[in-house]
Amino acid sequence: MGFKPKDDTAARLSQQQEAVFDREQFVTDVMNGDYLLVVGSEVIMNREEEPSGDVKQYLLKALNSSLNKSYKDLDELAHDSGSGIDPVRNLLNSTDDFSYDLADMSPELRDMMSTRLFPIVLTTTFDGYLETLMRSVWGDRLRVVNIDDKRSLDDMRNALATCRDGVRYNEPTLIYIFGKAEKDEARHYVRTDNDAIQIIEKWLLFGNDSLMKFIRSKKALALGCKFEDWYFRFFWYILKHDFSRFREGQVAFTLDKESDADRRLNSFLERNRIYSHGDATAFMHSITESLTSTDPSNPFSEQIAKIRRAGGVFLSYCSHDRVMASQLFFRLRAAGFDVWFDNSNLQGGDNYNTMIQDAIGRCRVFLPLLTPHIAEDLSAGRIDNYYNREWRMATQLGDKHLIPVATNGYSLTAPYHTTTFEQITGQPLSGVDLMTPDGFNRLVKSLTDIFNA
Repeated sequence: MGFKPKDDTAARLSQQQEAVFDREQFVTDVMNGDYLLVVGSEVIMNREEEPSGDVKQYLLKALNSSLNKSYKDLDELAHDSGSGIDPVRNLLNSTDDFSYDLADMSPELRDMMSTRLFPIVLTTTFDGYLETLMRSVWGDRLRVVNIDDKRSLDDMRNALATCRDGVRYNEPTLIYIFGKAEKDEARHYVRTDNDAIQIIEKWLLFGNDSLMKFIRSKKALALGCKFEDWYFRFFWYILKHDFSRFREGQVAFTLDKESDADRRLNSFLERNRIYSHGDATAFMHSITESLTSTDPSNPFSEQIAKIRRAGGVFLSYCSHDRVMASQLFFRLRAAGFDVWFDNSNLQGGDNYNTMIQDAIGRCRVFLPLLTPHIAEDLSAGRIDNYYNREWRMATQLGDKHLIPVATNGYSLTAPYHTTTFEQITGQPLSGVDLMTPDGFNRLVKSLTDIFNA
């Protein structure tokens, strides 16, 4: 017997359940590190530089100009070039003819990445614009993974393997999911359908690889990445086949109303109740405001102010001064700051060193606690203690604020400070003397100004 619908069944089956963007939940999830970004080529460029915003179109125009050609796309250029010289690879790796100028990039994307709230990024591009942008934010902490580079893949897997006991990997990482146009011509990157087949074969072989499990554990915010790229659709299929998780993600893109492919994309998203936002540029600006503004008009301002302080301060101290450091720790916590403070008796060892380096790399403010013990060490030329190494790490691991904090018995104007301490840190630093009547209040004000900036 055939299926015979009740009177209202056909209507119910034909109706698509509307996906509603819960911005409050989105802000919470981003702040908790639940999201990763997937960035397509069409949101990379400043539209004053390239009207489409598409970095591939920008590069194609540069190549056509240099080659005196009129290729309509990179696929045509690749086929015309044959198996000989690769004009794309040559252009991108020629420092004399090409440089990645951040001013040429989308200001909305630059602002969004500068929030430091999206450390994990997957990109469908093969050029170095996004990598240059992320390095400007994260410095040498950035891990770059090329799907066609076994060494970088193994490095990523090893990093994931070290995360145990509930610790989540959230280090700044850029993953070229379709390869990168590097100097090494043995490595593939996607320009043609054949390139895509070779790259996707690698993803298929991963199966339950730790990298795949990690990506599948995240919610996804896709910026750009149009439906006409069949390999991108297939990538989503093999990566996000569990649609219960995929439905929690967001997609932002700029639709071409005349494009059948874009209409199919919109239909695909609606069928799977994936929240979509038609203008990627406007959406990036909107969510950056939601995630960063402490203006009272932003309904998430209090949440942002609280989370901005989380893990933001690293308190460095000499082991002899543990009690004094503990007192400062609790005072700063009572003032509302989340302070990284190692109160264990561990010293040295690979695991400990890694933990310390990671915590210093993550912090926004580094506070070296300066005491009579440290004054004695500096005066005697003892500058290879563990806390000295922490100071050096702080000057090398990304852009952060260093605020020396002096206690009774340490002078910020003594030669051991103005010469030895500043020689170690490599810069003259304005410190705070906690022994002055308003010393602690000055420290709190300095920290508040930094986190609210």
